Amino acid sequence: MNQPVTRDRNNEGEVIMMDMADVLYIQTEDGAIVFHTPEGRVYPLVPSLSMYAKQSESIGFLKLDRTNLVNMKKVKAFDEKRGLVFFDDQSNSNSQSAIVAFMNIGKLKDMILTWIERNLK
Repeated sequence: MNQPVTRDRNNEGEVIMMDMADVLYIQTEDGAIVFHTPEGRVYPLVPSLSMYAKQSESIGFLKLDRTNLVNMKKVKAFDEKRGLVFFDDQSNSNSQSAIVAFMNIGKLKDMILTWIERNLK
């Protein structure tokens, strides 16, 4: 079984897929789970939005609201008045959308529009 891990406790380093068969032993240290391998210590990814934000920014995911991370490579439309991004060209009641924090719309608008322009090419 493969397990995503990092070499640092805060999950800020590179994600490595580790085969659990390589683990010598597992223990807890100060509340964190540590896998001990012949190559040293590794830490399982702790699923949180913050962790995913750190790990996925390089592939185009950005935090547009405190409750989401959006794959900006998939955004096709933006409704500034409602504070929503859409994942298809024609936004309608059946369209999937993600919230853009109203307090950040002014700051994010140009960046969102740049992504949309790239995505529609």
